[in-house]
Amino acid sequence: MSFPPQEIIAGVLIVLGIRTIFWWIQRWQLQEYRVDRLKAWLHTGDGVKSIFNLWFYPGILPRPKFSIRVGLMVLIFLVWTLVLWWIVPDWDFLWVTVLWERTIWLGVWVSVLISRIPVQWVQKCLFAQSKMIITDSPIMRVGITGSFGKSSTKAILVHLLSMKYGIDSVLSSLKNENTEVSLARRVVHNKEFFKVGGVTLTNNKFFVAEMGAYRRGELEQVCQFLQPQIGIVTGINAQHVELFGSSEKLLAAKGELPKACTEKVFYPAEDPELKHWFNINSMQATVIPISSLPVKVTHIDHQKTEFTYGGQDFTLPWCGAFFVRNALLALETAKTLGVSFEESAIYLSVLPPLKQALHTHHHASGALIFEDLYSANPDGVFSAIEQLAMVTGRKIFVGIPLRELGDRAYAVHQRIFKRLDEIDAEVFWLKSDFSDLGKEICGDRFWGSNQNVLKKLLNTLEKNDGILLESRLPKEIVALVKSQTVEPKSEE
Repeated sequence: MSFPPQEIIAGVLIVLGIRTIFWWIQRWQLQEYRVDRLKAWLHTGDGVKSIFNLWFYPGILPRPKFSIRVGLMVLIFLVWTLVLWWIVPDWDFLWVTVLWERTIWLGVWVSVLISRIPVQWVQKCLFAQSKMIITDSPIMRVGITGSFGKSSTKAILVHLLSMKYGIDSVLSSLKNENTEVSLARRVVHNKEFFKVGGVTLTNNKFFVAEMGAYRRGELEQVCQFLQPQIGIVTGINAQHVELFGSSEKLLAAKGELPKACTEKVFYPAEDPELKHWFNINSMQATVIPISSLPVKVTHIDHQKTEFTYGGQDFTLPWCGAFFVRNALLALETAKTLGVSFEESAIYLSVLPPLKQALHTHHHASGALIFEDLYSANPDGVFSAIEQLAMVTGRKIFVGIPLRELGDRAYAVHQRIFKRLDEIDAEVFWLKSDFSDLGKEICGDRFWGSNQNVLKKLLNTLEKNDGILLESRLPKEIVALVKSQTVEPKSEE
């Protein structure tokens, strides 16, 4: 039996190695080039499985999104390759190739670290430019942070202000781009917006910024150039606690926004952790806790929630009563900025759908499909499950594990499976993490990643059934379900 020449084997390793290079670059890109986020991912079942694979997958050739940094990383990796070959020139060609292929992860990591140097310099210049634009600007600046509900609160507030003062009077952060770099770019690219003359009742202009953070100091950095006058903290839960290290550090990080605000800060009064944090910290801004207790919910269905607050009736045209808390924060902030409750009631009733939040489609059978694919956190998942629980027919849940929950992960997933078991949901769990726990709690209704059963259920759905797509699911699963969706029929 003859074996291929060493050159052929080495050539195959080089081809596979090129694929692995792009896989690692794509992985670092998905984790925002952050060591803490990559480390958290490596603790998951997917991370462990990928690391112990000889060659990474899926896909024939991973395609990271091209950027200047990606190009710089590729260049640095090429230098790494040349250095490696220079260090071991006397080795057999095959064994040098094996060593190169097996250390690709290290070479890409080195390229990430080295490329960070020019990136940080560019970011520093960007922040300085943003601060120059913001300083002395008359534009009212509102910052929104929290573990969940940032995008929905921003969308409601931007809508209310735009309806009152005109769409050209409001600038906001784009979609889910809430990092310090994306916010600074937003300011720089719209510098003319911040040069508008004095703010009057007829010439109000606002910048509404959604702010995310994964460690202490990041929100403080944003606030240094954004200089927010008004802040909103939507709520705190275990989301990203693994990155921060503890709940206390997470609270301290989110608290960097309210500490920087100069006028007012709004937060949900029923959040015990936030209440305690605000009680023991002094602010230069006026702190305004917003309580949901005065709210009277008068109607809930899969299209809207009607409620009464402050003597005014409101219709929120989003499915999910859990959006009411975010609406209250936006309503009270808008009221401070000159939008009365009477006006907000009119504006809120025509609020457009938010694709990043829970919304519904109809299956060809008439069954409801709840789509919550944006970003999973414990509060959001439980709220979406409660919406699924309202379905009178069969209930189907399709999800994946929540990430970066630290030592709270087991307890959170245990609660998720128990609630799904209580509502008799058919559970499809597309990752290995916590699948044994799901099987233990949900029993015969836990199907794991069995797509054949899922396809059969989709083909037998009836009008009163419902399916919840939760978290960032694989594209093929979403496509499978969406291929059978139709636009809701208007009632005659």
